[in-house]
Amino acid sequence: MWKWRITTILIIISIVITGCSLLPTKTKTTAVLPELQQPPEGAVYNNGNFIGYSDASDHGYSMAIVTIENDKIMNVILKEFTELSIEKDFSTYEYKPSVKAHQQLPRKFITAGNSQVDGISGATASSVRYRQAVERALSSARKQKSTNIYFNGTFQGRSKADNHGYGIALVKIQNNKITGVEIKEVNEKGELKDFNTYPYEPSRKAYREIPGQFVKKNSPDIDNFTGATHSTEKYREAVANAMAKARIIKELPDLIDGTYTAVSDADNQGYSEAAVTVENGMIADVKLREYDELSTEKNFFTYRYEPSVNANRELPWAFISAQSPRVDAVTGATHSSTHYSQAVERALAKASWHKSQQKYFNGVFQAKSTTDKHGYCVAIVKLQDDKIQDVTLKDVDEKGQLKDFENYPYEPSKRAHAELPAKFVRSNSYQVDVVTGATHSSEKYKEAVKKALESATLR
Repeated sequence: MWKWRITTILIIISIVITGCSLLPTKTKTTAVLPELQQPPEGAVYNNGNFIGYSDASDHGYSMAIVTIENDKIMNVILKEFTELSIEKDFSTYEYKPSVKAHQQLPRKFITAGNSQVDGISGATASSVRYRQAVERALSSARKQKSTNIYFNGTFQGRSKADNHGYGIALVKIQNNKITGVEIKEVNEKGELKDFNTYPYEPSRKAYREIPGQFVKKNSPDIDNFTGATHSTEKYREAVANAMAKARIIKELPDLIDGTYTAVSDADNQGYSEAAVTVENGMIADVKLREYDELSTEKNFFTYRYEPSVNANRELPWAFISAQSPRVDAVTGATHSSTHYSQAVERALAKASWHKSQQKYFNGVFQAKSTTDKHGYCVAIVKLQDDKIQDVTLKDVDEKGQLKDFENYPYEPSKRAHAELPAKFVRSNSYQVDVVTGATHSSEKYKEAVKKALESATLR
C-alpha cells in the first residue's frame, strides 16, 4: 500500500514539473529612457550682428551692436550719444564711472549671455541704457518675432546737417502709434535754438505745431509748413530716423551710427582730417580740419588763401549732399579738396561693417607729440600692409622753428634724430629703446610715432 502511495506522489510531482516547464517564461526587459534632446544650434536667435537703441532722454541715449553665433553673445559694442546726437568720446571723457561702464559692460554681457548684468557704480543711468539697448538688440535677433513693428519707448533721431545746423526729434511710440513728438533745432554753432526768443515767426509756429501733425499722421510724412519748409524737411528726416531706430526688425545698414575721424596722407604741405557723423546709415555731418607740415592746425578765420577757406566751408555740405567722399574739387583748392576727400573716405571705411582685415590704412601719416617748454616733435610714418616702411622725424623748438641737426651742438640729440627712424622700422612699432643721453627727445619721437600709427588705424 505504501509503495502505491509513493508511486502516486512521484507521478503528481512529475506532472507539476512538466506543466511548469510548459508555461511561457517571462522575458527580462530593460526600460529604455527617452534620449535627451539638445536644442538645435541657433534655436533662439539668428546668427549675425544686431543693433538696439535705448530710450532717449534729456541726457541722450545708448546704442548696442551685438554679435550672435549659435545662441551665444560673441561680441558687444556700446556707444553713447548726447542729447544733441553727438557720440561721446570715451578716450577723452572726464567722468570716470561712465568710462568704466563703457569699457567693462561689454565683457559682462558676453559672460552672462544676456542683458541682465550688474551696473557700474556711479554710472547707473548709463548702465540702464546699455542694458536696454542690448536687450532690444537681442529681441531683434530672435527667431520668434514680435507681432509689433516698433518697440515701445522714446527714440531720438537727427537730420543731416547743413550750413544752418540740423534737427532733432524725440519720438514716443506705444503699440505702433506715435503718441508724442518733441523737436529741437541745433544751429550752425552747435547750440540749441531758443524758439521763445527766435525772431522768425513761421519757424516759431512750426516748432509749436509740427509735433502734433506727426502724431495725427502717425508718420514722418507730413506736408511742408508754410514759411518754414527748410525746418519741416529737417524735422521729417529726424522723425524718420527716430522711427528707424525704434523698429524691431531692422535692415543692417552699411554704415554704423557714430562719429568717425580719419586723416589723409601727409605730404610736404601737411594733411587733412575729417570727422564724419553717421546716422541711420547716412552721412549726417562732416567736420574738416587742415594741418600744415609741422602739424599746426590752420585757422580758416584768418587764413589768407580764399580757395582753401572756401574748400573748408563748402565741402562738408557737398559730402553730405552727395552721400559720398567723391565730390568735385573746389576751384583753386584741388590739393585741399583731394586731402579732404581721402580723409572722408577713410572715415567711412571705419564706419563700415565690411572692414578690411588690415590694422592700418596704407599711406603716409603725420602726428606730433605733446608740446612742452622745449617744443615738440613730429613723426611722418609710411605704412604698407601693416608694416612701417619709413619714418621721418622733425624737432620743433619752443619758438616754432625746426631744429637744424647738421649744426646742432648736442651730439646725443643728433644721434636720436639719425638712429631712431631705423629702429622704428625694424621693430615695426613705436616701442623702441631710447638713445642714451637723449631720453627726452627719444620719448617725444616715440609719442609722435605712436600718434601717427593711431591716426592710421582702420579698426
